[in-house]
Amino acid sequence: MRPNPLPYRWTLTSLVLTALLCSGCPRVLYLDYQPSTSIKGSGAVRVDPFLYAGHPTGLMKQKELESSAQNAEALYLSQDIGEFFTGALKRELAVAGYELKPDAGRIVSGTIEHFFLDYVGENEQRFQIRATFQVALKEAPAFSSSCRSDRQQVRDWMKSGLLIERGVRDCLDEFLYHAQTAGSL
Repeated sequence: MRPNPLPYRWTLTSLVLTALLCSGCPRVLYLDYQPSTSIKGSGAVRVDPFLYAGHPTGLMKQKELESSAQNAEALYLSQDIGEFFTGALKRELAVAGYELKPDAGRIVSGTIEHFFLDYVGENEQRFQIRATFQVALKEAPAFSSSCRSDRQQVRDWMKSGLLIERGVRDCLDEFLYHAQTAGSL
């Protein structure tokens, strides 16, 4: 008696179909930013949403990371890049000792000009961020600052989220330092 090959064909067909579907799918990163600033401060602060300027052509979606034309894989955050960045800043300010209030006299806002993840050579990946901050004060002139970070690590798509979080943390630490030095925070 000959075994029925039909169940094995269905299994093989479903495995091949799954592999084909997954190979062309964009990746989505779910980031859980953990604040770690050593800067301490106090007072009430309001943080307005940061705008993501995106790719210079303006055609990129608000969740899609910029990348070079060589990288055919689309990579998305699970939330808008501006929302992620705003949330990370709020967490850093809270850990630093600031009180987040919607009616505060100090208002922090800004723009993310560059949020870029790419591969360098065959074994490295790079994350770059560039952002501009404004701190509006009722009784004083507005403060403006910018930050940038350029981080590189061994190419490991499983650790892309950690690379992005480290770059964002560098940028936020730079802003907090400059804002406190100027007396705006």
